[in-house]
Amino acid sequence: MKKKLLSVLLTLSMAAALPASALADEGAALPQGGEINIATVSCAGSLDPAGVAIDMWTEYAKLCTDGLLSYDSDGSVIYETAESYDVSDDGLVYTFHLREDAKWSDGSAVTADDFLNTIHRALDPENGGAIYANMLFGIDGAEAYHNGEGALEDVKAIAVDDHTLEFDLNAPCSYFLKMMTIPVFYPSKAGLATNEDEEWFKDPAKSLGNGAFCLESYTDGVGYTVVKNPYYYQADRVNLDKINVNFITDTTALLAGYQTGEMDVVTGLPDYVADDYTEEDGLFIWTMLTSKFILPNLEVEPLDNELVREAIALALNREEICAAIGNDYIPSLNYVAEYMLSPSSDQYFKDEQEPLFVEDQEKAKELLAEAGYPDGEGFPTLTYKYPNSEKDSLLAQGIQAQLKSVLNIDIELVGEEDGVWSTDREDGNYDLIRHSWTADFNDPINYLSLYVSGASSNYNHVADAAYDEAVANSNATTDQAERDKYLHEAQNILVSENFYVIPAVTQVYICLINPNLTNITTNDKGEPMYRFAALNA
Repeated sequence: MKKKLLSVLLTLSMAAALPASALADEGAALPQGGEINIATVSCAGSLDPAGVAIDMWTEYAKLCTDGLLSYDSDGSVIYETAESYDVSDDGLVYTFHLREDAKWSDGSAVTADDFLNTIHRALDPENGGAIYANMLFGIDGAEAYHNGEGALEDVKAIAVDDHTLEFDLNAPCSYFLKMMTIPVFYPSKAGLATNEDEEWFKDPAKSLGNGAFCLESYTDGVGYTVVKNPYYYQADRVNLDKINVNFITDTTALLAGYQTGEMDVVTGLPDYVADDYTEEDGLFIWTMLTSKFILPNLEVEPLDNELVREAIALALNREEICAAIGNDYIPSLNYVAEYMLSPSSDQYFKDEQEPLFVEDQEKAKELLAEAGYPDGEGFPTLTYKYPNSEKDSLLAQGIQAQLKSVLNIDIELVGEEDGVWSTDREDGNYDLIRHSWTADFNDPINYLSLYVSGASSNYNHVADAAYDEAVANSNATTDQAERDKYLHEAQNILVSENFYVIPAVTQVYICLINPNLTNITTNDKGEPMYRFAALNA
């Protein structure tokens, strides 16, 4: 059965999806013109793909920037600036052929050098703000240059000519095409977007678009406005004239803006909105590629004992915990995100095998006794650290209460400011800590690569040769079905065999979209896309 990333079953058995009126209808005549207002709760980051390309960039890129390739809600390739690509027999050389009608919003051609402009700026050893620079390290010479140990000319990302871009890899990478949706693989206009000018992206004369829209104005802390790009190669499919993106962090103001009609799209809403609104009102639930899990410190007794870690995992009733947190939290037994697509089938990755484990409080008690702590006797008090937010506090309290009730063990809760929590996690200064990961691209390796021995994100120092081998085998094969098998093997080792991580919950993103806004599509992350949207009067 073909899955749809437009819907998800919430904990209260309420189904929510993109309103039927908003879905794309290829055969319908669409109204032309008009403008809409979008509100977003985060203005973090910048519009520079070679910089801190997080929340702000993500929203902007969906409107104004075409990469080489993207993916639809079923995970199928959409050719953007690239009209085709070739892969060498050994899997080491990827060649992208750019469409000749790709234009920037000033009418100039989009060339291979514009893609290299982002890559080179991200890898520049002096650019400390390029948060995705490491995603380029599969390109031969990239890591050495970024680390100040090599030269730019040795980076094997090559403009063969204006419309041919070649990447020579240092090893086969079976998910390389999926990485084309990461910011550092997007273009920025050569000669205009520079590292010397840290605020170039705020200037419409420099911050050109090669997508459906382009920047008209930008105001710090307030928002930005984009207008239809007349040079876009699909301009005849773009219906709206203008989109205003507003930074509004207060959820009361967000809701008020939607209720009064000032805002057509509001995102990041509190969970009670899912109770108060229906599809007819514009309710949309975005199924995030996010996992929240407990990270046990493997160097702290008794968490160095697999039996103890498994007992903790099996003791939790995640459905009860989520019921106390709200409708935007869903119980999860998976480390790889619940709604991650399979690389080789039309299923979700998690649905290709039996659950990684089953909650079982009686077995949890038996495991703890087998580890030497019958009914929690002699078990030391452990700390559980978490970011000091309302939702994370509720999650922490649920974990604490259930571990006490089921296993009779005491957990001391320590809520911390984000910076302190992040530092403690990276330094290993914790017993148990709330960790989370949101996928950068839709492939299980984005999760599983984090716990390879020696990885910078391997915060609890997992060192398992079998796990490393499974991940390495998944990277080495170009057969996606075989690769899928290795990825499942890796997750089984990480979770169900050793409980190096303890899955807890996943999240959904609650939005309201004006029902008069039609022809909306979604990408492979479930995010709504407005490039071809139309506004009915």
